[in-house]
Amino acid sequence: MQFEEILVILGEFGRYQKIQFFLLFIGTIPLCWVGLAPTFLSASSDHYCRVLPNQTYQDDSPLKNCTIPYTVVDDKVTWNQCNRYNVNITSSSIQCLPHPNTAPCDDGWVYDKSTYENTVVYEFDLVCEKDWMKQLSKSMVGAGQLFGALIFGQLADIYGRKPLFLIGLMLIIIFGIAVAFSPLFFLFVIGQFLLTAFANGVYLTGYVLGVELVGPSARLFCSMMMMLSFSLGYIAFAGVAYGCHGNWRNIQFIIGVVFVLFIPYIWIIPESVRWLIQKKQYYRAEIILHKAAKCNKVNLQQNIFDEEQKLEEDDSIVFRRHHTMCDLFKTPNLRCRTLNLCFNWMAVSLVYWGISLNTDELGLNPYLSFLISGAVEIPGYLLCWMLLDTIGRRWVLCSSMILGGGSLIASGCVPVDIPYLSPSLAMAGKMFVTSAFGDIYIFSAEIFPTCVRNAGIGISSTMARIGTIASPFIMLLITHWRPLPFIIMGIISIVGGMFSLLLPETSKQKLPETLEEGELFGTVFYVPGSKFTKVEDEDEESKDELTTPLLNNSTVNNTVTSYGT
Repeated sequence: MQFEEILVILGEFGRYQKIQFFLLFIGTIPLCWVGLAPTFLSASSDHYCRVLPNQTYQDDSPLKNCTIPYTVVDDKVTWNQCNRYNVNITSSSIQCLPHPNTAPCDDGWVYDKSTYENTVVYEFDLVCEKDWMKQLSKSMVGAGQLFGALIFGQLADIYGRKPLFLIGLMLIIIFGIAVAFSPLFFLFVIGQFLLTAFANGVYLTGYVLGVELVGPSARLFCSMMMMLSFSLGYIAFAGVAYGCHGNWRNIQFIIGVVFVLFIPYIWIIPESVRWLIQKKQYYRAEIILHKAAKCNKVNLQQNIFDEEQKLEEDDSIVFRRHHTMCDLFKTPNLRCRTLNLCFNWMAVSLVYWGISLNTDELGLNPYLSFLISGAVEIPGYLLCWMLLDTIGRRWVLCSSMILGGGSLIASGCVPVDIPYLSPSLAMAGKMFVTSAFGDIYIFSAEIFPTCVRNAGIGISSTMARIGTIASPFIMLLITHWRPLPFIIMGIISIVGGMFSLLLPETSKQKLPETLEEGELFGTVFYVPGSKFTKVEDEDEESKDELTTPLLNNSTVNNTVTSYGT
């Protein structure tokens, strides 16, 4: 009996599935804290050269006036943050003498700690010529996510969803607490890389566990709720950072400790039944299904996998060809769609993380900016949810990215002296891009054929992490010209939105199963259900036929006819 047939009896979203999904939903809420933490851990503030050992930051003082160069433009004073006057100052006497020469900050810096008590930037002096190191710590988010997606995704298919989910949680506890006591910046960066790898792996396996629990009618709901869990964690983290007064060690310690609450999941969360069936572990699958049936108050027959076990013992096993991501580039339509989706994933991730990791650059109170940045995701996801089946996946993605890109360009170009206008436009851009993020997960899964769907999502997710890695360095350009990073991200978002119109609409469509259906999907030649005749073995001629590009009408018609409809 197939799992979809079992769900007809068990219920697609019964009491058992709701309880398990709720536990997974709660467990994934704080996972975003790991990726978003560098917003506060690596935050910076106003600073200038230290000239006395016990000097503290003062916005206007005789010592600062005597030792720090400044310029005045339109009655606005700008203090030099990387140089001081080349004079000797003692605490007993402060004499303002002519001092035309300047020197670097060889005694360190004094930081404005009114907003952040202590950050990695303060502790390791990541300013001026070391400012790129601050952005490096933020780029570790993307690098770790990339590594986590590749490693956890592969291992979860081999060893199961539950073991990887739980191992990731335990590693977050260990490394999360250890990084809070890191004495060196190098160790901090390595820790951030590993933590984001573990967190992304746990989130992906938790997402799969949640979606594989339920039937088709509940998949969209579960998918959007798992994304909303990220937004709820986003909002909660603003309170955590504010409660710690921006002390990076306290914030990091809390991130590690909070996952201790989920240790009981070792005994509560079951393995994915779909994975167990795929791996022919029918005994374990049947135990879980009967437990679910009891909870859902339905009757499930004993030995429900007798037919599958008999087929497994049958010697006449049909040979099936295994596909890889290379198959996505062998035919013209699939190749163009794969490249299109990869660019869109990169664009969405670039803008999303560019804003999320740099809310302190928006000109508002950083805790308030961060809170608003998380709150605008909720209407973004809800908007996506409402429109996906109304106007279709393609138009939701296109409009979201164009509106988001336009809002970002406007945010960068409006005068900064107009209160709240620039941050408001940036938050509007974040909302639209979040809507695009919610859409592109579902859109991509529906465009790629079943035989290469995981490979397609994998390569798309890899390109997304490239955007995440690049986003902090693009935001670094704000020191040269404030509108530049917003213009770059806005243009990339708009271009991605326009490219998305070249993709086929998938809403309410029978999705492609084979490579041939994937190549024809969205064209007049697409015939749902076309498939190959099962054979005992494949000769070289049939293998070539499987990957021959469908380039003209006669080839297309012959292909569809030869494999039946």
